[in-house]
Amino acid sequence: MFRRAFLTAGVLGAAVGVPYAASRWPELKASVFGAAGPNSATSTGAFNSASNYSAVPQLPAVAPNGIPMGAGLNPQADETPMVDMAEAFRWETTPQWVFSHWPRVSSGLPGEQLQGMRVALISGLRVDDVAGSLTYYFNASQKCAKITFSGTTGDPNRIIQLLVSRYGFKPVGSSDPGVVRYEIRWNGEAHSFFMVRPSAIVRSSTPYTKYEVQASISDPAVK
Repeated sequence: MFRRAFLTAGVLGAAVGVPYAASRWPELKASVFGAAGPNSATSTGAFNSASNYSAVPQLPAVAPNGIPMGAGLNPQADETPMVDMAEAFRWETTPQWVFSHWPRVSSGLPGEQLQGMRVALISGLRVDDVAGSLTYYFNASQKCAKITFSGTTGDPNRIIQLLVSRYGFKPVGSSDPGVVRYEIRWNGEAHSFFMVRPSAIVRSSTPYTKYEVQASISDPAVK
């Protein structure tokens, strides 16, 4: 029932609804992160512990590759910024762009001979925005080769529309009736996936966490 309603609801639903007032920012952060205040963000536990925002360390002065970190940011600011969903999920991302958009970055993450940079993403104040742990992986030429995300949303249709239209994700069957799964296949094998499932507990007081979402997007052309 969930799968049918989810797929037929229409991705145009993202255009409906009015953005929440900026004055509700502390309330939103508490709702998404389960925090008591604007500066105590913690994970909601979506899918895995990689979405533990409190584990993201303070920025050092210089990244391991020598790139200045946090350029253009207020050095005293420690708030998780809002970064638009369409801007966050794109191959044109560079390490310099990451450092200039987030005051806290966990860099140098190991994985597949790529440089990983993890940040806490909040894409906006609408129920169909997403919040969670976003990781970019760069090759030796500083080109983005992989993007992973684990988090929550109140309405997944908007991020589905973005990934389908931008990357060509297609729906596939799932052995779990509660999971909606999309994949990108290359030479008969799935190299990227996106999954949505209802949260284990849904509360009316936390409308931004109705669904858990997880994505792993790889660019086969970047090595």
